[in-house]
Amino acid sequence: MFFFFHLLVGVATGLFLSEVLRSRRWFLPVAVGSILPDLIDKPLGHIIFAETIGNGRIIGHSLIFLVIILILAFFQWKYRGSLLCFGVGIGVLLHQVLDSMWKIPKTWYFPLYGPFPMGDYHAYFSGSFWRELTSPQEWLAVVLLICIGVLFLGEWFSGSRASLSFIPRIRWPCMTALGMVTIGTGIFVLIRLESIGSSLLYPVVSGGDPVICALALIWCGFVFLLLPLLHLSRGDDLSE
Repeated sequence: MFFFFHLLVGVATGLFLSEVLRSRRWFLPVAVGSILPDLIDKPLGHIIFAETIGNGRIIGHSLIFLVIILILAFFQWKYRGSLLCFGVGIGVLLHQVLDSMWKIPKTWYFPLYGPFPMGDYHAYFSGSFWRELTSPQEWLAVVLLICIGVLFLGEWFSGSRASLSFIPRIRWPCMTALGMVTIGTGIFVLIRLESIGSSLLYPVVSGGDPVICALALIWCGFVFLLLPLLHLSRGDDLSE
């Protein structure tokens, strides 16, 4: 999967945990964890060790990295009573699942099968990097992230800026609409999976395993639909 799609799934999961556990402190760790493997591995594999490794999926995409994060999370919880590092671990796990890392056992199970597989950093910058920038999957993720950012961050500033006072009134209807579109796209991909290669929606799921991408879209859509329902069940005024 591509960078912003990873971030979209992390943001959706962070919102879900923040609402269910009634603590916004979960949001940022999960969102950061969902892109942390790429933030570590892309500079290491494609820039610092480009000529010796040339691979953007190395230590951050391995199970040993996830285990280290979870060990740190355990000690943070034991000695500081905080579960936030577990949020980072959840984000990292999401990233590795979206990338189907079990299909690259030399990386996922490192160091059991020897060193990381070699890549070609010239091919990355001439092909993969450009394909990521122009991918409809990334465009969709960026649009959804911008919408979520405006709807949630805009509410925080709406009290001090009169021009943003309308955002709290439209947030939940807009989230419902985003949820319906996103979950509908994921379901359509699953229904048309056998012929997805010839479908107009294929570019939206071409950044990885189409099944995992479709399930990720359904998950994001489910979260976007769930948030208004949670607030409604708590007696919140959805028009505010």
